[in-house]
Amino acid sequence: MTFSIITPTFNSRDTLGLAMESVLSQEGVDLEYLIVDGGSTDGTVELIRDYAARDSRIRWMSEPDRGIADAFNKGIGMATGEWVGITNSDDRLAAGALAPVAEAARRNPAADVIHGDMLRFDEQGRPMFVLKPLDLERAIWRQMPLNHPATFVAREVYRRCGGFDATLHYSMDYDLVLRLYREGCCFVYLPVVLAEMAYGGASDERFWACAREASRVAIRHGSPPPAAYLHLLRNGVKGAVKQLLRRAGLASWLRCHPRFRGPGAS
Repeated sequence: MTFSIITPTFNSRDTLGLAMESVLSQEGVDLEYLIVDGGSTDGTVELIRDYAARDSRIRWMSEPDRGIADAFNKGIGMATGEWVGITNSDDRLAAGALAPVAEAARRNPAADVIHGDMLRFDEQGRPMFVLKPLDLERAIWRQMPLNHPATFVAREVYRRCGGFDATLHYSMDYDLVLRLYREGCCFVYLPVVLAEMAYGGASDERFWACAREASRVAIRHGSPPPAAYLHLLRNGVKGAVKQLLRRAGLASWLRCHPRFRGPGAS
């Protein structure tokens, strides 16, 4: 079982080292690590070059791109592994994450997508809560149901169904999952933490823009517009509440919701 892990990056030297260490420390699997830099000028390229000189599993490129979805697609084009995962430069793979994914792939030979839980951490790197995915069948037309950093897609699926829509700014992962769902792909859920994601990124801060784009994506794929607009309002309000709680130092209250749980809970 071989993995291709992709990290898109741009001027992220301060966080990239931890992301790289989380990938390169995975044990029990064969992996290649593909780093797609957008032309950084802050020392990121020098950091990548230093790591690559010491670890032959790293392949990288640095050139201007058209945004993060374009960087995703460049990485997919470089990938040779059977399974592809994406770890952004300010996120991390959970310790030992790839071994259970490999085992799930062996147990489920028809699997096209394997996904799991995700730990969210704050600006100081402190664990906040674990986020479980939503029920795919019930939530697919409402919002992105999976945790993208904790999602692994068979490379053959990308070849068959295409990559990410580079015209999208926030919902390229939702667009991809909708396409794979409509293609009848097999999704397998692992109830374990597979990735760790920083809280306060673009989708958290620009929640209304993210919700608007997601509604357009849902309509594009066949959702009735009235339903999509209703979900837009619902998701925008949820985003506002989460942001208020975080800024008030009350993010732990999110654990009251059944989708969230404390970082030490089972």
